[in-house]
Amino acid sequence: MSTITAVTAVTTGLPRGGVLSAAWLRHRTALLTVLGVLAVGAALLLADGWFLHAAFDRSGAAGCDRSTQSCNELWKVFLREYGTRLTVGANLLYFLGGSVGAFVGGPLLAREFEHGTYRYAWTQGAGRARWTATGLALAGAVLAAGAALLGLAFDWWSAPLAEETGRFSPLLFVGAPLALAGRVLLVFAVSALAGAVLRRTVVAVGIGVGASVATTLVAQSARFHYRAPLEDTVHTLVQPAVDHRWAASTWFTDPSGDRIPMRDFYNLGNGFYDGEKLMRDGGYAVHEIYQPDDRYWAFQLIECGWMTALAVAVCAAAVWWVRRRAL
Repeated sequence: MSTITAVTAVTTGLPRGGVLSAAWLRHRTALLTVLGVLAVGAALLLADGWFLHAAFDRSGAAGCDRSTQSCNELWKVFLREYGTRLTVGANLLYFLGGSVGAFVGGPLLAREFEHGTYRYAWTQGAGRARWTATGLALAGAVLAAGAALLGLAFDWWSAPLAEETGRFSPLLFVGAPLALAGRVLLVFAVSALAGAVLRRTVVAVGIGVGASVATTLVAQSARFHYRAPLEDTVHTLVQPAVDHRWAASTWFTDPSGDRIPMRDFYNLGNGFYDGEKLMRDGGYAVHEIYQPDDRYWAFQLIECGWMTALAVAVCAAAVWWVRRRAL
């Protein structure tokens, strides 16, 4: 009777909620730690953002006419005082986004092999594939939610810089909610797969950090082509800057329509304001191939979508490896 009972205990499947609860108990320390780090980061952004937005309003740069010299001087003063702060903050968020995915995904499966606990944990009634899939899904959902909330805080914090560079600035785009969540998920998935295959936590974490950099480079190369760009011709230097379009190619033409190098155009006058006068009154024009600012959230969704789809595929590969090859 005892033998039958023991076999039944091992082979009977656990209830679905039981597997999820067990996965939470196994990974809650790491997940709560990561959520705490992300919450602290968001709180710091919100606290600093309050002072930053107040300084931006006091500077007079907010809402001023960019075609005037006085407005540009106000912007120079503001960026001289706060530009480095904004750039450093954006870079720190980029590093944090790649790190949290790697530091959660790397140990998730590799630690089971390093400590030998897989011999017990993966032979329980649910089966190793189900254990693995549940752990990956739970950790991925927590990471994505935390990253998206941090991205929302960053989006608000960096709004003054976006007024100058536009939201398509690579430094700002990768920290926004959807792009950040997608990158964190993909880094997490790559780290988890590396941990399952190589069975070394440190190596898996390192591969995840490398994947964060590689993912960013690939995304920046592909991003402009998510949708067909537009072409525009204007007779002002101000409009392209004010409407925050993302220009991939810019060239100038003279009054006869002949193309001239940018350097030659600016040599015609003494700086920006002479160039603006040539545009408005001298028949010169600027031409751009660009993406309009109103496509920003569509591009965020596209980037998050392909990264998430790739992350799901990588996680599926990790589950397959554990099921077929790990033991």
